[in-house]
Amino acid sequence: MSLKQIDQLLNPRSVAVIGASNQPNRPGNAVMRNLLQGNFAGPIMPVTPKYQAVNGVLAYRSVEALPEVPDLAIICTRAARVPALIQQLGKKGTRSVIVIAAGLDELHTAQGTNLQEQMLAIARHWGVRLLGPNCLGLFVPGIGLNASYAHTQALPGKVAFVSQSSAVCVTILDWAKRRQIGFSHFIALGDGADVDFDELIDYLGRDPKTRAILLYIDNIRDGRAFMSAARAASSGKPILVIKAGNSAEVSAAISRQPADQRGADLVYDAAFRRAGMLRVQDLRDLFAAVETLAYGRELRGEQLLILGNGNGPAAMAADALVQRGGHLAPLSEETRARLRPLIPSGGRAANPVNLLGDASPELYRAALQVLLDSGESDNILVMHAPSALHPGEVYAEAVIDVWQSKRGRKPNLLVNWMGEESAYPARQRFAEGGIASFRTPEGAVAAFMHRVQYRRNQKLLSETPDSVSELIPHHPETARDIIRQALETGNDTFGGASAMALVQPYGLHAAPADEAGTSDYQGDALSLRIQVRPDPVFGPVIALGEAGSVWDWQRNAVVALPPLNMALARYLVIQALAEGKIRERHQPVERHSLCLLLSQVSQLVVDNPELAELDLNPVVMRSGVYTALDVSIRLAPAEQALPLAIRPYPKELEQRVELKGGRSVLLRPIRPEDEARQQAFDRALSKEDRYNRYFGEVSEFSHEQMARVTQIDYDREMAFIATERDERGEEVTLGVVQAQMDPDNQEAEFGIAIRSDLKGQGLGWILMSKMIDYCRQSGTRYLAGCTMPQNRGMANLARSLGFQVRYDPEAEVIDMRLEL
Repeated sequence: MSLKQIDQLLNPRSVAVIGASNQPNRPGNAVMRNLLQGNFAGPIMPVTPKYQAVNGVLAYRSVEALPEVPDLAIICTRAARVPALIQQLGKKGTRSVIVIAAGLDELHTAQGTNLQEQMLAIARHWGVRLLGPNCLGLFVPGIGLNASYAHTQALPGKVAFVSQSSAVCVTILDWAKRRQIGFSHFIALGDGADVDFDELIDYLGRDPKTRAILLYIDNIRDGRAFMSAARAASSGKPILVIKAGNSAEVSAAISRQPADQRGADLVYDAAFRRAGMLRVQDLRDLFAAVETLAYGRELRGEQLLILGNGNGPAAMAADALVQRGGHLAPLSEETRARLRPLIPSGGRAANPVNLLGDASPELYRAALQVLLDSGESDNILVMHAPSALHPGEVYAEAVIDVWQSKRGRKPNLLVNWMGEESAYPARQRFAEGGIASFRTPEGAVAAFMHRVQYRRNQKLLSETPDSVSELIPHHPETARDIIRQALETGNDTFGGASAMALVQPYGLHAAPADEAGTSDYQGDALSLRIQVRPDPVFGPVIALGEAGSVWDWQRNAVVALPPLNMALARYLVIQALAEGKIRERHQPVERHSLCLLLSQVSQLVVDNPELAELDLNPVVMRSGVYTALDVSIRLAPAEQALPLAIRPYPKELEQRVELKGGRSVLLRPIRPEDEARQQAFDRALSKEDRYNRYFGEVSEFSHEQMARVTQIDYDREMAFIATERDERGEEVTLGVVQAQMDPDNQEAEFGIAIRSDLKGQGLGWILMSKMIDYCRQSGTRYLAGCTMPQNRGMANLARSLGFQVRYDPEAEVIDMRLEL
């Protein structure tokens, strides 16, 4: 029921303020004032025995005395009273509470527990969800809700902000208000003892009023829940994150988590990339990101056109663009020819376009009009250095005029009005006109490149990996026998022949034990190191770098979260080369073989949770393959193992079945490598079957669309395909059934399609039965779907499997629903 309760927290119909006060500078006074000034439409009920009224609103002496059950309660009292108040609110029926007080984990009860543990136990008993403690509160400007003790209001907008730092919250609020940037939601998590990032990301990812999500993170408690929510949400909208505590020293100083629960910053970085998020490094970059997300249009291309009134600033912007991996947009000869008559002698009619320092507002207007009319650039940066001829806002109005009069497809527009006092009115005009503006050339380019990098990250997520799974030997039974014997004898750390015997069932090449220490290889040849290490937040990680006598994986390696496929392994190798963690000297990196080796290591990790640490050092190229000259291993009992942050391909769900005619087919979960097969299957469906499946005529799926079908999160969705081998020995898809679970795993929505020439052989019944069994074992409560009224075969199949089937005349569809 969590998303329903998150909705009640963020969309309450009534609010109670426990500990409301008429004393200035008290949280209970600030919260009441903010609620009243925010124009919240529902009842606001102060609770305090000290006053008859607070801020002119009739007060109630206790929670029990409230005339109705508040959807949301804000506790503004001292920490010692919080558990008892949650008990009273839970008994009253309130299910969402914000706790302002800090330090509950430092105050202890007579039973030896701390107040935070007591508070959480009481909340769980009553089904109450808590935001905080140590929490500033939250804003939902669209409904006039300011349930916080912040010093100012937030404007309505389409960007959501979630932060563990109250100080960062108020800083962002101040900045955004001056820039007239608004928010769909503005949430301070505080210590995040209950409601945490994952549930809020799930909610905001589905919220139609939220266009982008920004996160300020000190630490994450549940890496797997965070990754699952972030991967789902980032496929539909940008998620940007700033993470504090980049170094171990700073993390130790600011974090409230024990040292053995704090994850490495390098691993956080890998997790953010794997989830399709974009990390920014500081508040300046975050401000820039907010501005572009609030005002920017969807990025199409990655090239930038620069228009300004000076060579120096334009050169600074162009340098910053190239240094960050961006590209200047070329201008056609036709466009340059149209610009030349406008630009004075000494100016420049190519990118960057230079109008010279004495350019008039009319020249800005005319030049920008030419560039917009050409339609050659998807992204334009307009720059202006202060001029004695006209105030900066006059130039701003010329740009806004041309921009707003442009009809049809518009490029992405950013502006950089340099200066401080003289540029401020211009920046205000741009804010009013909905155009992202920046103080410096580098800031504008950084903001643009953030969006480019996000676009690249999304493309990486949808990259189809090579189909090489059959090239990875897979004999887990052999490895498990070695692990079991080692743990039974207490031999949990070992190398030599035993370690090499453990990795060889997965196709890893290791030098024979009698050669490992004496093997001779060229000293200037590439010598690699691959490690598997546990991270307390995200579980096992795979590190890749050059071998060396002094080696620190957090400094000398790049890391990735398993499971890896060939595309993800290739990205890790490219990253290692780009960051100089691997250097191609006299011997180039044989990338395909190295990616295969990383995939083999990943499969070893996936199959064997007892594998706490693995060290292949060094790894060299011998006889055309990468070979580990030494292997060392540390094991731990499975119950002590940290789970993978991303659920791997569930091979245990593979099953061979026979159709009515005796035809043998394999049922298995879908894999990212299935994209081409899935595209061929979809094309092979008859026009009628495609119409019934997609509720209308649809064109062929794009690569990006099909990647979303095949690259699924096994934690919250499942797709089973039926396959067989054709005469060439290649796998062919015969049918597919998929189900998408809601984040609470209450209901899954299914869809099914069978190849048009295979109907009547029982494949539909087999696939649906497989999905029903899977959902039931996963704890899903309901399986539901709908189909077109003319698709009687689907309706009859659903009835035979126990679904309730009914026609919905309003939607003109047949609804099918099965209680599991």
